[in-house]
Amino acid sequence: MISIYDHTNYREYLKKRFNELKKERDDFSYRVFNRKAGIASSGFLKNVVDGKRNLATDGIRKIIKGLELKPDEGKYFESLVHFNQAQNHEDKDHYFQELLANKRFVRAHPLTEAQYNLFSEWYYVALLELIRLESRETKDILWIQRSLRENVPLLDIKKAVKDLIELGLVKEGKQLLLRKQTMLSTPDEVKSVSVANFHFQMGQIAAKALKEDSPQDREFSGLTVALSDTGFEIAKKELQKFRRKLHSLVEEDTEHPKTNVAHLNLQLFKINRKEI
Repeated sequence: MISIYDHTNYREYLKKRFNELKKERDDFSYRVFNRKAGIASSGFLKNVVDGKRNLATDGIRKIIKGLELKPDEGKYFESLVHFNQAQNHEDKDHYFQELLANKRFVRAHPLTEAQYNLFSEWYYVALLELIRLESRETKDILWIQRSLRENVPLLDIKKAVKDLIELGLVKEGKQLLLRKQTMLSTPDEVKSVSVANFHFQMGQIAAKALKEDSPQDREFSGLTVALSDTGFEIAKKELQKFRRKLHSLVEEDTEHPKTNVAHLNLQLFKINRKEI
């Protein structure tokens, strides 16, 4: 039987579960399920599965009833629906935290919390770059804490190191920590909510840098311009190209020792309201 805890998209789960039920029962159909769940509209369920319709509270309860989900499964399904349908970052993050609080979800996705933290907490990425720096000191937990610009509790750094080792991005060596060149595949549902947290935190640090750092240690500039929707998309693509080019340039600089970890914020956003 397909487990709901294996899924982070409720429509995908419903599609797979209904296909499974069709194979198990010759008499199964959307109409049979609708009758059992107390759903009046014949096309309701198919529209939900196809992404043409969202689920409200009443619809969630009826599907839980129709699938005969156990209480814990039903609670997980409800959180999953709210997570997938959330319209703003705060709600999406809140419901993802509810998913992470479910022990059976964590067992089914043992690295998901570590993946979430990697993108969600700014110091995970900073740590990955810090350990690439040239240093005569031992790169241990205390060195990391001293090297970070912002104060991060030692327990949080220890957890970050543990998570990064589990993800295969860091390994222990003579200087305790070494960076591994590993590709990481993270589910889009996890990345979408955690990356927003990352950019928000980096934005806060950037605001402090603007006030506290000397001009030679920072570069801030801005451009406010009127443009079309097509021009906006062009600007986005050019910024993405610039970021990739800059990354390649600094990585190709192998003649000089790496002594700094810097973060570049590329921000493009609309500051007008659309006419109604």
